[in-house]
Amino acid sequence: METKTASKYYRIFSHLIFWFAAYLFFVIFYGRANRDYFVTQIFASMLFPLSIATTYFINYYLIPRFLFTQKYSKFILFSFYTFVISIWLELLISLSVFVFFGNYQVYKMDPSSFDAVLLFVGLYFIILVATAIKLVRHSFQMQKRNRELDNLKLVTELKLKEAELKLLKAQIHPHFLFNTLNNLYGLTLEKSDDAPNLVLRLSEILDYILYRCNEKRVSLSEEINNLNNYIEIEKIRYSDKLKLEVNFPSNTNNLNIAPLILLPFVENAFKHGVSNFPGVAKVKSKISLTENNLIFNIENTKNPNIDKEKNYSKGIGLRNVKKRLDLMYPEKYFLVINDKTETFSVNLILQLD
Repeated sequence: METKTASKYYRIFSHLIFWFAAYLFFVIFYGRANRDYFVTQIFASMLFPLSIATTYFINYYLIPRFLFTQKYSKFILFSFYTFVISIWLELLISLSVFVFFGNYQVYKMDPSSFDAVLLFVGLYFIILVATAIKLVRHSFQMQKRNRELDNLKLVTELKLKEAELKLLKAQIHPHFLFNTLNNLYGLTLEKSDDAPNLVLRLSEILDYILYRCNEKRVSLSEEINNLNNYIEIEKIRYSDKLKLEVNFPSNTNNLNIAPLILLPFVENAFKHGVSNFPGVAKVKSKISLTENNLIFNIENTKNPNIDKEKNYSKGIGLRNVKKRLDLMYPEKYFLVINDKTETFSVNLILQLD
């Protein structure tokens, strides 16, 4: 409230200063060659209200109503009318001063008082200065408003991205757990001796998901360890049905990565590539680092008899990870998915923090 009041008083004060300077300009401009400054002051005083009225009519009616609303033809038409009427009134004021205050004595009047061009220049110089100030001020206000709108838009987009990211992560957890519990269920049915090892691996994965994946970034070493745990679970499950090649780096250069960003690719390779394969399935996976760039490759054999439209390229996990990459690594990743007849591969280049 105090800020608005101060702004109001500042505006009034600035207008008063401007019109005081405008009055001095009229007195000096129309009194340069005048021998009687009293007559000049009378002329300037009578011209002053016309200047104020014309200025405020243009700046606070014509410009906002027609120019800013892009009604240019009406703005030009009404500006022309305003120009004609103001010049006619200025000539009438000059004649009145000459008759009633100059007593028809030419020497009491400045020569510019009889020159229509100079009358126009003197009056519209002030009007144009005021209009220019108005337009410049409006331009700065629009730029400020646009910056505020851009900032508001950016904040809104960030909040929406965070909300969407939380939703995607919430979908990843139950999707992953569902698949892993299915694996555990299969082993318990077979009464496999590997079930305890699988439970141990699963507990480590749950600990990672529930307690260490709540940040936007986690260490790459923890993410790779989680991938190893998942792969070990799948090795236990598929046993002789699987031929596995894994090459993950032991030194991660203290890099960080978005949690569970790679897991859906690995998960889908086993779920759809291995489980549906009639013979010994192959899965090859490699992670390499070049400075702060992570290069991830995974390839698996696939059953060519399965309908391509039902394959895992349409799965929830893969769709989610693409969305997460767009949200968390905009313009910082390169993803190529090759869905061939006998193999499915993913190649991802990711710029890490």
